[in-house]
Amino acid sequence: MRNIKTKRRAPVDLLHPRQTRTKVASMSLKEVPSDHDFFDPAYVKQWTDNIIRYRPERQQLFKVFAAEAARIKKAALSVFELGCGPGFLAEALLQNCQIVNYTLIDFSPQMLELSRSRLARFKDRTVFFQLDFKKNNWTATVPADFDLVVSLQAVHELRHARRIPKLYAQLYSLLVPGGSLLICDHVNSSLPYGHRAAHFMTVEEHLSAFKEVGFIRAREICPAADLSLMAAEKP
Repeated sequence: MRNIKTKRRAPVDLLHPRQTRTKVASMSLKEVPSDHDFFDPAYVKQWTDNIIRYRPERQQLFKVFAAEAARIKKAALSVFELGCGPGFLAEALLQNCQIVNYTLIDFSPQMLELSRSRLARFKDRTVFFQLDFKKNNWTATVPADFDLVVSLQAVHELRHARRIPKLYAQLYSLLVPGGSLLICDHVNSSLPYGHRAAHFMTVEEHLSAFKEVGFIRAREICPAADLSLMAAEKP
């Protein structure tokens, strides 16, 4: 898959008007605060209505996710999505891929409500859970037999980069042998600044974390602005 020819840039955070950060590179495991309120219905609607305008690269990323899923040599896929939001990625995959069942989780009931509405025509193939993937036992209620795990702009909701490797180990446990992982999230440059130093990881750190928990063929597929779509497989 050819990379999107999008120049990397320092993010212009139009959704975060209150964002003023001081350097936190040396901080202990203290959560990086969020400027989002995904439990406020009005805010969730605003975010959903504006995210494609603020993040136009997401439209192309949906196509790349679908193309990568289509490469999996299986007649009908079982898919798990971490942090589904309002269901944009799920809609793209369900429309374009052979998927027998699609499980979605999000910590926000408001996001899940929007996702259920958006995916109503796929209700015979979708299952929804309100789960907080910062919790230690969040996987306990999720079946561990997926062919594909996907996530778009959700991993950083752990609110600290040190939590990410443990999450990848949990996602590894949800996949069948031979299953695939597609993760797209904010990534750092080699010299992160301010809150980014504690909040995000570099592409290389993500790929290293994949390998450390047992994934193989860890690779970057598609950089897009300050996001990166990365992939790996479970042996």
